[in-house]
Amino acid sequence: MCAPSNPAVHLRVGTLHRGIPLPADLDPSRAAVTALLAFHALRTTEIRTLTLDSLRDLDQSRLHLPDRTVLLADPVRIRLSAYLAHHTATWPRTANPHLFLTRRTAISTTPVSRPWLYRRYPSSSHLLRADRLVDEAQAAGDTRMICELFGLTFKAAVRYTRPYAAAVASSSVLGC
Repeated sequence: MCAPSNPAVHLRVGTLHRGIPLPADLDPSRAAVTALLAFHALRTTEIRTLTLDSLRDLDQSRLHLPDRTVLLADPVRIRLSAYLAHHTATWPRTANPHLFLTRRTAISTTPVSRPWLYRRYPSSSHLLRADRLVDEAQAAGDTRMICELFGLTFKAAVRYTRPYAAAVASSSVLGC
């Protein structure tokens, strides 16, 4: 009786290339939207309704929202500057005051659609926002700061900071 043979033993599958992965090729709008979500946890409605006036202090790393001013992280400022250059080159004479534009919205004064925005970021905006809030709550545990950074009510911010408040208090007592 012969031993069973492996039928795949002679198949050629090629060699594994172990090079350094190339950076993702993001268009300027996708990079700017993703940066706003990942760094500052803006709501999708806030992103859709951003206007060019919202970036009036971009050189000072400030983004003006209706209810607060956000100090921009350097990677976000860089991506917004790149998108702004793209915006100016692509639609130099548009009457639309919104920051993010498409071919359709460039000839009107409406913001981009929700489906357009949903195609711009790689994951769920709600998950990215929640992850960013939890990360900040873990790091600081300061409810008032969470309110100011992310535009939350005090009651909403407490939901994020409550689980970490005891850990932050005990580490400050221990001198960590």
